This record gives sequence, C-alpha cells and structure tokens, in this order.
Amino acid sequence: MTDRKDAVDSEETNVSMMEMFKFVFSKVLKKRGILVVNVVVLIFITGLQFVLPQITQNIIDKVIPQGNMQYLLESIGVLMLSAVLLGVLNYFSTYYMSIMSQGAIYELRTDLYDYILGLDTHFFESSKTGDLMVRLTNDISNLQSLISANMLSMVGGMFTFVGVYIFIFIVNWQMALAVTITFPLMFLIYRIFRSRIHNAFRKARLSQAQMSNQMQNTLTEISLIKSYTSEQIEEDRFAGLADKNRNNLIQAAQNQAMFSPLISFVNYLGTAIVLLLGSYFVINKDLMVGQMVAYITYVGMLQDPIRSFAMLLNQLQQSLVSYGRITEILKLEPAIKQSQNAVEFPELKKGVKIDNVSFSYDETHKESVHDATLHGVSFDIEYGKMTALVGHSGSGKTTITKLIDRLYDIQSGDILFDDVPIKKLNIQSLRKNISIVSQDIFMVDGTIKDNIVYGKPNATDDQVWQVAKLANIDEFIKTLPNGMDTQIGERGIKLSGGQKQRVSIARALLKDAQIVIMDEATASLDNESEKAIQHAMSTLLQERTSLVIAHRLSTIHNADKIVVLDDGKVVEQGTHDELIKKNGDYAKLYNAQFE
Repeated sequence: MTDRKDAVDSEETNVSMMEMFKFVFSKVLKKRGILVVNVVVLIFITGLQFVLPQITQNIIDKVIPQGNMQYLLESIGVLMLSAVLLGVLNYFSTYYMSIMSQGAIYELRTDLYDYILGLDTHFFESSKTGDLMVRLTNDISNLQSLISANMLSMVGGMFTFVGVYIFIFIVNWQMALAVTITFPLMFLIYRIFRSRIHNAFRKARLSQAQMSNQMQNTLTEISLIKSYTSEQIEEDRFAGLADKNRNNLIQAAQNQAMFSPLISFVNYLGTAIVLLLGSYFVINKDLMVGQMVAYITYVGMLQDPIRSFAMLLNQLQQSLVSYGRITEILKLEPAIKQSQNAVEFPELKKGVKIDNVSFSYDETHKESVHDATLHGVSFDIEYGKMTALVGHSGSGKTTITKLIDRLYDIQSGDILFDDVPIKKLNIQSLRKNISIVSQDIFMVDGTIKDNIVYGKPNATDDQVWQVAKLANIDEFIKTLPNGMDTQIGERGIKLSGGQKQRVSIARALLKDAQIVIMDEATASLDNESEKAIQHAMSTLLQERTSLVIAHRLSTIHNADKIVVLDDGKVVEQGTHDELIKKNGDYAKLYNAQFE
C-alpha cells in the first residue's frame, strides 16, 4: 500500500500519456451515443476540409481559363455552401463535445471526492486541505482539455494526415518527400522541450498547492493572526510562496516561448519548400497554378495536426501533471477496512468491553508530542450507565474514544459491543450508533438548524426544539431575529464558544445513538450553563451507555464508574467515593483542582 504522507507530498509522478488518456476516456466511453455522433460529425468535417481545396483548384485551373461566369458563380456558391455546412458541423461538434466533456469531468470530480471521503483518519492527518482542494478543482479541470473539441479534432486530424499525405505523394512525390524532411525536426523539438515543460508545470502545480494551503491556513486562523499582529509575517510567507509559483510559471512560459516559434519556423520551412519546388514545376509546365495552391493548402492540413499537437503540448503537460496528482490519491488504500461478512450493530444489553487493548500512533500520524500509546487497557462501559475517563493530558483518553469509533484500528486486544468484536461490525452501522461531542467543535457553514440536524436531516421541528432545550440553547435561539434559520457563518464564527458547544450537544442528542461519548463536552461552558446541561443530560443518559471525559472532575461525581488513566495504562477504577477513599491518583487529581 502506498505511504500516505509520501504519496500526497510527492513531486515525482511516474505516469504516462497513454495511461492518462485511458483513464479519462474510460469515462467518455460510458456515453457512447454522444461519442458516435461526434465521430460521425468529425468525419464529415474532415471530408469537407479535403474537398474545399479541390474547389479552389478547379476555379483557378478550369473556371478562370474558360471565362465562364455562370460556372464561376456556381463554383463560388458550392464553396460558400461548403463553408456554411462546415461551420454548422463545427458548432454541433463543439456543442456535443462539451456535453460529453462536462459529463466526464463531473464523474471524475465526484468519483475523486467520494474516494477521498472514503479514506481514513490517517490520510487526513497527513494531508493539507489546500492541496486537496487544488486536486479536486484545478487538477480535475486540467483533464477536461483531453475531452475538448480541439482534442477530438486533433485525433481526427491524425487520420486526415495519413489520407492527405498519401494524396500529395500521388500528386507530386518530389514535393511530398521534401516536405517530409520537416516532420522529424518537429518531433525532435517536441522531445527536447517535452520534459522541460512538464517539469516546469509540475513545480508550478506544487507551488500552487502550497499557496492554497497558506491561504486556507490564514483564513481559518485569522483571529489568531489579528490577536498576535502577525499580519506581516503571514504576508511575507505568502509572498515567498507566490514568488516561487511566479518563477515556476515564468520558467514554463520561457520554455513554451522558445518551443512555439521553433515549431512555427519548421512550418514556414515546409511552406517555403512547396513554394520553391511548386514554382519550379509550374514554370516547367509539370504543375498547374491551381494544383500548387491546393498543394499548399494540403501541406497546411498536414502541418495542422502537428502544429495543434505542439500548441496543445502546454495543456497536455499540465494535464499529465494533474493526472499524476490525482492518481496519487486513487492509489491509496484506507487502513480501516470493513470485514467481508460485517454484521449490523447489535441492540445493546451488556455494553462495551475494552479488552486488553494496546495501540500506538506511528511517527507519521502522531497528532502531537503528547499522544499516548495504550498498554493493555481493560475496562467495561456498562449498558445504560455512565463511565468516566480521567487522567493527565496525553494519558490516552481521547485515543480510546477514537478506537471505539474505529477511526483507528487497535493493534492488539479487542473492543466488543455485546460480545461482537469491533472489526466484525459494519463501519457505518457502528458509527451511526455512537454520538460524539468533542472538545474540538465542528460547525458547518449554514443555519443553527442545519448544524443541529446534521446527523438526522429528516428530524421534525419539534424534535429540533426538544434537543435545543435539553442543550440549554433554546432560549438563546428564540432571541435571534431568524431563530433556527440564523446563519452562523463559516466554522460557526458568529457564535460564542459556549453557544457552539451547546449546538454540538443538541446535534449529538438528536442523533439518538445507543452510545454517547462526551469528550470535554462542557469545556467551553460557564458554570450556570454547565449545570443546566448536566441536569438535562443526567435524565437522557440513564437510557444510554455513555463514556464521559472531563478535566473538571466536579462534573463526574455521579458517574457509575470512573476509570483513571496514566501513561496509557488503567491505574484505578471505581466510583468517586471509592477512589477518594483509596487516596490514589484520582484523589490527587481531584484535590489538585480544589486547592
């Protein structure tokens, strides 16, 4: 399995152009009807492009010498009619190509988005939000050029190239052979500049992702920046990244600026050869003027696919870089995998058993220097009762809650829900039966109601107001002009810390899960609000299995059992009174808070 951190930070991507086209066109082939229409239209366009020079040749070599005005008008009419028909066909080709392109890109973007959401906690801890946003937006959009009308025309142009090349050999093999000399020059130039442009755009894409990360970090931490007056530091940091991106793009533009004129020169060289030899053959009566004019047009038709490919090299190299960055994600496999014979979460009657669990974060995914490893942790969370976890920061309390929700997999031991091992449970069923209120408050950008019903979107208004009342947030909501429909802003910026915490508690209550985990859930509340919530929740939690983590030990006096952790180990278990009498670790923690 690909290492996540290395995968998403990699600058080198071993992907080929052929792999990229197969990947993109696998989506296009799902819409065969539209593709067939485009191919048929393209055949007609190619045929008309071949016929138009013949009409011109006929006018110059036959109509003008005869001086027949009616024949001339008829020929001009055919020419104009062909041009109009060519324009109509190009319109339909572009329109239907857009339908096919947008459909394929929509599927690519949603597939990648769904795949990212399916990855586990490890991936998101080692990835940067700004970089993922660039992959989902800019990188996917870059692939769209592969399904554009220009790209399909270029594919059709390759077939035109073969047909026209045979035709000009039949008309005059000497000129055809002379023009052929220019083709190896074009491919030589292409090979020289291909890797240069590719590397330049790869670096530009990486620096763009770094800029996005910096912008995302700045905008989400604006309060901290303002508080510490670090605007200049952030400005300088962003300016450095923007300068790096600018230099990378300039380097790419420099190579492109050299590449395009060289290709144009070779094209002019081919035209000059035809003019030189064509004039010689016309003077010697071996070629007619109209034939030479048509021949120049056909040589242009030969050069067009090569010129188009050369001009698209810029976009192709950007697409290849983007494809590589997308496949980096798609090659990853989630560490948390569901069992093939997974069962639904049981109707709890016994509770949760933590059985000799050991766990350690690897170095890549450590969340902080205080993250604890767990060593043979065992305790029960009895059905319908409140179990409290206490201990110093970094003792492993939050880690246990993540293991229960299977955000990580235990490395030894087991977690059982009514004797069903956690790895045998359907992951979605497991998480639907667990409500977590974390010390880290997560709000979606929407209304208060949007945030409360997030886990249960079909909840009635009565249910929403009921949990709001239990969370002691209902009176505050009623004072707002728009009530439940009040917009809270990104990350709930319009609410205080305590208000956000109470909204998150209401959200967890509405989920109505069998297990409730409160991880410092009342940390942001004042004493009065905390007492109100504790009173409301004491009734609710009587019917649920609950695990409560609290630094304020006064909030867990009434817990049915208190488990004391120290350095990833269970050192004490019992009720508040029992542990106070033991005068051990819990008593020291408790007394320290009230000294």
